[in-house]
Amino acid sequence: MKQPHFIDLANAPEKTDEQLYQDFLATKERDVMATIFRKHMSLVFGVCMKYIGEKNGAQDSTMEVFERLLTHEITSEIKNFRAYLFVMTKNHCLMKMRGEKHTFTEISERDMELATEVHPIDDEQRNEKALKKCLDQLKDMQKSCVDQFYLKQKSYLEISSELKMTLNAVKSHIQNGKRNLKICIEGNQ
Repeated sequence: MKQPHFIDLANAPEKTDEQLYQDFLATKERDVMATIFRKHMSLVFGVCMKYIGEKNGAQDSTMEVFERLLTHEITSEIKNFRAYLFVMTKNHCLMKMRGEKHTFTEISERDMELATEVHPIDDEQRNEKALKKCLDQLKDMQKSCVDQFYLKQKSYLEISSELKMTLNAVKSHIQNGKRNLKICIEGNQ
């Protein structure tokens, strides 16, 4: 009988960003990209906020940058991944701004999402009628992703394989769906 092989993640040497990205390019494993996403999401979001200046647009752009990382073909070796990601994000935002007209608004502390903030869908005293009405108003993919994630308790990976879309697309639909639900529910109260 073959002995199971255990990997000691607590004492494993941490890979550099460049090694992680090369691993992703070689294996196309979403877990590797998830590690890169968690590590650099705040950098990408900060750059998007700087150039786009609007929270919702910056959130969408952040997801678009990571989706592009999933599909982008690399023609040369990346020696400094963080710098590469910064320039890629900056160029994405500039191209997006060039193609769209933006209205700039001041960002307050209230606009920044906090991990401790309870979302209306998680709130114990939620108004079921308003929630159902607002859920019905979401776009089809947002509605499907939010429904499966929150109401059916499915993981991002399960939703991704079931709906045949990328992991980042699922995250984006859930994020946008949550935002739209919040706006709708607050408007109905």
